[in-house]
Amino acid sequence: MDDCLELESDPQMVIVARQFVRDRLASWEATDHLEAAVLVASELVTNAVLHARTAIQLRVTVDGPRLRIEVFDENSRLPVQAACPPDATSGRGLALVSTLATTWGIDNRGDGKVVWAELGPADVDTPDDCLDLSGVDTVEQAFERIDRDDPDTASR
Repeated sequence: MDDCLELESDPQMVIVARQFVRDRLASWEATDHLEAAVLVASELVTNAVLHARTAIQLRVTVDGPRLRIEVFDENSRLPVQAACPPDATSGRGLALVSTLATTWGIDNRGDGKVVWAELGPADVDTPDDCLDLSGVDTVEQAFERIDRDDPDTASR
């Protein structure tokens, strides 16, 4: 199931986007991640309104247990997830998306970009012979885990 909504770059459209996601997921009886999906869509559309300032397209796709939210805007400048001071009144959107989504990313297109997030079970299981580096934040941590879990690797 898939549906799309064209929005103007107006803060009031964030309310419309949240209701669109809520309505579609309810009508598709895909409510396992309803509240997280509404929040993710809200954050992605808010970012597009605040930073892209172009027309926006919101797409919601449900494929079995997977839910995908995409927000397209016509600004090719890519978003950056940065540290946010505790007293800041904005700047936490992508951090929330990162926390709520199974995976998320950005697709740069010639006419703009799509920021997307997926909720639900991961698409691919890590094969037994593949080292899982999820949760690693630095290169040093990655090397430590590789050295710890794979004794055949050369010391770094």
